[in-house]
Amino acid sequence: MKFLRLLKVVAINLISFLVLLVIVNWVCGKMLKDPQADRAGLPNYDKDREHARAVFHDYTSLQHEYYPFVGWKTLPYKGKTTTIDAGGNRIHTPPAYDGPIEKTVHIFGGSTIWGEGSDDQHTIPALFNQHVPDHKVFNHGQLAYNTRQNIEALITLYNKSQHPDVVIFYDGVNDAAFLCPTVISELPAHRLVPMFRQRIYISKGQVIKDILNKIFTENIIRFVRRNSAKADQASAYDCLSNPDKAEQIAEMFMMNWELAHEIVTQRGGKFMAFLQPAALVGNPKTDHLELDEHLKANFADVYERIRKKIQEKNHPWIYDLSNLLDRDEYIFIDFCHVSPNGNEIVAKAIADIVKPQL
Repeated sequence: MKFLRLLKVVAINLISFLVLLVIVNWVCGKMLKDPQADRAGLPNYDKDREHARAVFHDYTSLQHEYYPFVGWKTLPYKGKTTTIDAGGNRIHTPPAYDGPIEKTVHIFGGSTIWGEGSDDQHTIPALFNQHVPDHKVFNHGQLAYNTRQNIEALITLYNKSQHPDVVIFYDGVNDAAFLCPTVISELPAHRLVPMFRQRIYISKGQVIKDILNKIFTENIIRFVRRNSAKADQASAYDCLSNPDKAEQIAEMFMMNWELAHEIVTQRGGKFMAFLQPAALVGNPKTDHLELDEHLKANFADVYERIRKKIQEKNHPWIYDLSNLLDRDEYIFIDFCHVSPNGNEIVAKAIADIVKPQL
């Protein structure tokens, strides 16, 4: 009887401890929430806050699946502001045009080309299409894609017997920001390399361990690590402290553009590449944002190396737009994404360069 009473006490205390652990883990998760998570509340969207909330609701509703060579791709989706077709690409309604469609323009990039922060009709490809209504414009942007992944997506296009007349690469942010974390120890790479390595080919025991960790301790560990890093002023990025890595990122970036140019032009197409602007470089208006200073320093170092290579190579098909959004208006909604007014500026700038060459 004494043993049963003792077992009962132990069980009650163990259950109480686990419940407390779940609560603490949940509270830590709330405290880890990004203070800028409600981007619809930024001054960029003062004119139509309700529409902005619908845009971000659709964004958070998206799902992805594994896709060969590039890593992942968005699943088909139809929402109030966002439409993803069966091929995983974001689509828009083309502008009214009575004449024949002469050529195709395929635009590749990350989430800025995909259009994070905007509805279907206000992505960069959609707005660019307004300037060239006699062309069919395709948006191949995917969340977090870097230059290497864009090459893979381009090759897949040719594998499917599609031969674009014009190919545009709009890159920079995902190479500079997501290859600089210290957890990325080998190049080439992409943003989800650490997650893929952790989750591919894991045992059933590891799956159970991951589930328990998520329920009881994941947020607690993240909270402790984040606050320890703040106290130690530690950086999660090592491009600044490891110049060889920063130089390798810049070198691979340029090499990927050159490879893409070769692939397209040797097949009769025209290729153009644009270095995108970001809130972490130049002098854009950012007083409404909280930017990571460690990321900013590492990012700026890589961008400076890329810009130097652009100047040295002096390829006539490369254009540096990194300072395009240095103006006194609210454009950025985080360190790289922009609201529709920013997309309009970028789309016009690209169209002004591309149209005379069409």
